[in-house]
Amino acid sequence: MVLEHIGMPQPGDCRVVFSASAEELEAAIQAEQATENPPQTEEDLLTAAVNRAILTGFSTLYRELVEKEHLVPVTDPDFELLAVNRAEGFRAGAEFYCLPPLKLERYTGFTQPIQPRPIRQVSIELEVNTRHGDEDRAADAAGKAALRQQVARELYAQRCAQAKALARRELIFQLGGCVKGTLPKDLVSGNYFAEQRNFNLRLQANNVNFDQYLKVRGQTVEQFRTELHAQAEQKLRGSLGLLMVAEREHLWPTDAEVEAALAHWKGERTFPANDFRKVRQGIASQRAAEFVEAHSTLLPPPEEPVLETIV
Repeated sequence: MVLEHIGMPQPGDCRVVFSASAEELEAAIQAEQATENPPQTEEDLLTAAVNRAILTGFSTLYRELVEKEHLVPVTDPDFELLAVNRAEGFRAGAEFYCLPPLKLERYTGFTQPIQPRPIRQVSIELEVNTRHGDEDRAADAAGKAALRQQVARELYAQRCAQAKALARRELIFQLGGCVKGTLPKDLVSGNYFAEQRNFNLRLQANNVNFDQYLKVRGQTVEQFRTELHAQAEQKLRGSLGLLMVAEREHLWPTDAEVEAALAHWKGERTFPANDFRKVRQGIASQRAAEFVEAHSTLLPPPEEPVLETIV
């Protein structure tokens, strides 16, 4: 494959055009025809062959491009077929987003409280009825009170663990507020729509109507969208900030560490150089998150849970 053109219409938005020879396309066609269920039409055969050729041949081109241009890709490439001819080969485009020029104002010294959710009395009773037998539930008044205190402590330990995980994410959210600079609009939009999908899935999982949610929050649809968009952008800035922390603190894994992790990686695979990039960045981001937490303060939760009684 040959790189024909590279452009960046805005910082971080990388677009390339590349081509493959007729020989490369024919090799991919032969490989497709040798599969158990080969495509039956010429159009389907060419489409499958182009996809195969890209996934097997683009990796080297991609790696060389990233190294030569000193790029830090942060998304998978999106491919577009521009032209194909069995006698001549094909031309295709790829677009992916890279870390744009950003300023990291600070990445230590954050403070975040660990705030477990209150425990409703009904949750305690449900736990007692679900996880304890008749003998426990038939105890005298003191025994019943002790059982409920024990269940409350167990629930509170779970809520504290959940709240600590959330507080760790909030530290990275704070980090995102310290990442300054312009981001590619489409990258921000893509993260917003992903956040919107996740929000809708959470509403469905909890059987909550969107109108009811807005009523409880006292928001209009436009206010909700504005808030969600701001949150999505700051989360994106936080994830990019972790890569910047990894660079400053030399937290990148070695190639051997990445290869070892790749052997057990369960993520969605694309082509080797991109898979390597994703695993490498994942390890670096985790180390950066640990660094930020180690140099920040998580305020401990209250010793006793807050109990709520629904009237």
